[in-house]
Amino acid sequence: MTASRSIERILTSQVKLRQLLVLEVVAEYGAVSRAAEHLHISQPAVSKTIRELEDALGEPLFERGAKGVTPTPFGSHVIRYAKSMHAELRRTAEELAALREGGVRQLSMGSYMVALPSLLPRALSIYLDTGGTARVSVVTGSKEDLLRGLRDGSVEVVVGRMAEPASHGDIRQIPLYFEPIVIVAGAHNKLARQPELAAKDLAQQEWILPPPDSVARTPILMFLAREGLALPSRAVETLAYPLIRSLLMQRNMVGVLPWQIVQADIEQGHLVRLPLDIGYPALPVGIITNAQAELSPAGRHMIECLRQAAGQLQYATT
Repeated sequence: MTASRSIERILTSQVKLRQLLVLEVVAEYGAVSRAAEHLHISQPAVSKTIRELEDALGEPLFERGAKGVTPTPFGSHVIRYAKSMHAELRRTAEELAALREGGVRQLSMGSYMVALPSLLPRALSIYLDTGGTARVSVVTGSKEDLLRGLRDGSVEVVVGRMAEPASHGDIRQIPLYFEPIVIVAGAHNKLARQPELAAKDLAQQEWILPPPDSVARTPILMFLAREGLALPSRAVETLAYPLIRSLLMQRNMVGVLPWQIVQADIEQGHLVRLPLDIGYPALPVGIITNAQAELSPAGRHMIECLRQAAGQLQYATT
């Protein structure tokens, strides 16, 4: 019997849901004592449950220290399995209860900033117009937060910039389109009226930049390096578009953003796309799901709506 088959047999025949719940809570609190308090059971009972799991799986799940416990690499995978299992049970229970009582099911979605202005509103409209009955809950956050939600089952579908395939083998991705990145300024900015514009003209501007840990910062750094420009010292770092929009409209600032985010403000005359090429490939935008989890009927319906919505979008010309 292969190692994977052996572990599968252990998970399906020897590991109990109650044990996985205890494991999850210990990982959340980082201490057996706090987990026991939360679960309203004794510390020895919690410790015994963890030992039983470790004995069954043949691997330590936590490293013990003076300040508590931290998951081992093996333990982290089992904890992720536990979270996914409990999330799937909760979702199934909600769907069964809805079928029994004639209630409303819920679809939990995550969205990156790039999908919020156009793609997601269109998809939600199509979903509602084509008989979607589940209550849709949309959360936003960083790439790490939303992918974590997919893995633990708290989010079923994520839409936005696609992740690097090599680093996320446990997710499934469906490409929708490629999103151009454009340089923008407020309509009042003198650069918006300058007949001939060069990259060096941006040197005296204040900038709006993504935070240092954001993937959206890479195109800007590459553009500045290519043009021989220093990283702006007078800058505001944020991903919050309402703030970005207000700053661009009130001050002589420039920003680099995906086209769909600024399209409406450009068409309404609030912002202007500057005639400079960022020199970076368009961002791949798509649908991301958990490869190990089965989609609900509402999730499958929403994915089809996202496909239809993507086909209706208008893209910036280069």
